[in-house]
Amino acid sequence: MIAFTACSSDSSGPDPIDVSFRIQPSDIEAGSPMIPAVEVTTSSESPQTVTISIADNDCGASLTGDLIRTTVNGSATFQGLTVNLPAEGYQLEGRVQQQSARSLPFDVLASDIEGPLDQHPSVCLRGRSQSADAASLAWVSNDDLLWTADDNTNQVCGFDRRSGLCANPVTREDLLTAFPGAADCDDGDGNPETLCSFVNELEVVAYDGVGEFIYVFNTVNDSGSPTVVDRPAVFRMRPGNCRGCVTFDAWQKLPVGYTYRAAVAREGRLYVSNGPDLHRYDFDSNTVDEEPALRPTGGIITGLSYWDGYLYVLIGSRYLTTVDWNTGVIESDFDLDPVGVQGASGVEVVRDTIYVLEGEPTNPIFVLTVEPDQS
Repeated sequence: MIAFTACSSDSSGPDPIDVSFRIQPSDIEAGSPMIPAVEVTTSSESPQTVTISIADNDCGASLTGDLIRTTVNGSATFQGLTVNLPAEGYQLEGRVQQQSARSLPFDVLASDIEGPLDQHPSVCLRGRSQSADAASLAWVSNDDLLWTADDNTNQVCGFDRRSGLCANPVTREDLLTAFPGAADCDDGDGNPETLCSFVNELEVVAYDGVGEFIYVFNTVNDSGSPTVVDRPAVFRMRPGNCRGCVTFDAWQKLPVGYTYRAAVAREGRLYVSNGPDLHRYDFDSNTVDEEPALRPTGGIITGLSYWDGYLYVLIGSRYLTTVDWNTGVIESDFDLDPVGVQGASGVEVVRDTIYVLEGEPTNPIFVLTVEPDQS
């Protein structure tokens, strides 16, 4: 039995109510009810309203079933509890008035889904700001971390593929300290109250494993600020001497006229998206090839990954397309809706595993594999 008791600061008031889980949540498949039903007990002999929820809920999962119950003889039973998103290490929290208790951890396993994709427990990005909203995904092999760029909090970070913990965030302030020339600039409109920024929309990250460079792109997006105009820029860093650490190398003001919505490295060369097209970008000369290197599908590119001769392309926020790089032939198309992705904003492939970043907060990373003979 797990119990939590909070002390009352008013010694003359009623004794605080002890809350505990008598029957713990069990491992379940996503969407399947917990059996046996979860039971919460209290130390109060009078009827008490007990609410139950997912503690912390870094993955933004939905808990359904009986979520509010009234105790009978000090006990409340919660029938038919289900969780929609597969992930490891969930905990439930039972609350009575100001007192609460947490359950033991439990896992939600992936259920069978129709189609060629197999789903596995998601990676929940933990310990982040409530305003965090990650975009793009890149695997840095040196430290085996999945890096994201977050245009709401304006930082990038490498997350552990299992625990979901950020190893060492790199903030816009870190970039400005390393590159003072990237400070706010005059946007040229004659109004001293409006500025341009090279670090206000850190939205895209890519990793070049040949040169061992991490690239972070500031994109031109509507930041919501009436006084800041975004300017495209790219910052180059190297993995540092600790997990998630970096050393800062250089930065460039990017050529205008391109969206830079996604980026990917292939065999030491960097490519950026512009609508449906993929263009080669050279950092040292700071040039974008006018002729597209590839037009994978004709749809707007929102995410890119390259692995073993194949380009993986997110189209819009729902479809994942696999393209043979050498021939430009589409090998496969996957609809991400059946696995629960609401708005994909990043993709990364590591060996036989596909990671898809959910673009809606709280940005769980879906973990997928392709069934044999379905790729």
